[in-house]
Amino acid sequence: MKRRIVTLLLSLLFLTVSAQNVTITGRSNKTNTIIRLFVYEDLINETSLLLDQGQTDEKGHFVLEGPVKHILPARIYVGLEYVDLILTPNANYDIEIIVPEQQENVSYFEKELPTLRVKRATDQGLYRQIIYSEEIINSYMIDHFSQIYRGRQVRYIDSIQNAISRELPDIKSEYVKNHNDYKIAAIKLGISTDGGKKVIKDYYDGQPVRYTQSAYIDLFKELFDGYFNSASYDSHLLNDAFMEGPAAFKKYLATDPLMADNPQLAELITIYNLQKLCQGDRGTSRLAKDHLNHIKSQTKHPEHKAIISDFFDKLNRLAPGTMAPDFTLTDSNGNDVSLSDYKEGLVLLQFVDGQSPVSEHQFAELRSLHNQWQDTIQILTIATHDKMTFFKQQFEEKRQDWPLLDLGDNILLLEAYNVRTFPEYILIARGNKIGEAPAPSPERYLEERVRRLYGK
Repeated sequence: MKRRIVTLLLSLLFLTVSAQNVTITGRSNKTNTIIRLFVYEDLINETSLLLDQGQTDEKGHFVLEGPVKHILPARIYVGLEYVDLILTPNANYDIEIIVPEQQENVSYFEKELPTLRVKRATDQGLYRQIIYSEEIINSYMIDHFSQIYRGRQVRYIDSIQNAISRELPDIKSEYVKNHNDYKIAAIKLGISTDGGKKVIKDYYDGQPVRYTQSAYIDLFKELFDGYFNSASYDSHLLNDAFMEGPAAFKKYLATDPLMADNPQLAELITIYNLQKLCQGDRGTSRLAKDHLNHIKSQTKHPEHKAIISDFFDKLNRLAPGTMAPDFTLTDSNGNDVSLSDYKEGLVLLQFVDGQSPVSEHQFAELRSLHNQWQDTIQILTIATHDKMTFFKQQFEEKRQDWPLLDLGDNILLLEAYNVRTFPEYILIARGNKIGEAPAPSPERYLEERVRRLYGK
């Protein structure tokens, strides 16, 4: 019995040390609205973890909390709108989120963004220092854009660093210091004439891999995208090694000095570029997946194992032939419509949110395709709740006779279909199985994909 109690106490102590709660209290001008807190540990795949979910009350107040092991980028969604935050373990935040009221004729890409005000935070000033640093950097970039990017005057970069030191002399957090270093490194990359070699040498060679530092990862993606095609490698030898297997491939990649001297960074570069190859032709994709699975089974870095797992989860979640997430929404006439109502045929889901030249053009193309398709494929347009009046009027004026559905408060449906921009299209095959997600827009080979799917 004593042993059980000691074991339980040790377990509780371990959990307390490894993950400390963050508490966020606040208010929003959006009352009685779903609110969600996500954190990002995998910035390579931009995979978020839902930490907490609730609803603003009749006055807009809310509380969100959850365990955070280390400093992490976070995102708070109020309905469909979001603001970004940096969370520190064991910190408390008092915030205010204001979501602007949007006009009916404003497009998704032109609408005014929500604002976040951190009224109080027990994070030792970390978030305030990051925001203030970015304001200094952005201000210099706007005021001296021509001198920096056209004149390539490095002295202005030194001025940015001096301004940060002058305005924020009390920065002690390594996270903030690294954030500023990699933001400035991105500017240096923009004016470099050596393809980023000096930036790599100064900021990545011999440096720790900073998985949860968004400025580090953003620059990493820019620098190392397509690294296999760099001048260090012979394309024929690289391809032979890739075809031979993981051991030969790793050995050949290590002929590059950076990859040889930085095994942890090298493995992350390899993972990132292999993931890109998974989008290629079937043979290349299959081999790239085999290489990734081998790395996952052999890696010494739990972060890499998680990144590969996240990638495959994302790749397979809406893979062709998997079941499409079902839903029931209300149409513009007040009738319930479910995806399962159309399981005998093909379905095209169109997600929309507001007016834009892009969406107007795509609607025109879609009307033309709809006239050709007749009973071949059922179109379902899903509009965000606050735009239903606008789209209902448009459907009536343009005589678009396919169902217009109200997303309502079912915003998790956007997560289920990985909708990140509007308009977005998803092709559903017979039996309510994924055909293609995302699908091409109406003016870009959509008809060809529909014909191919119809013939299966």
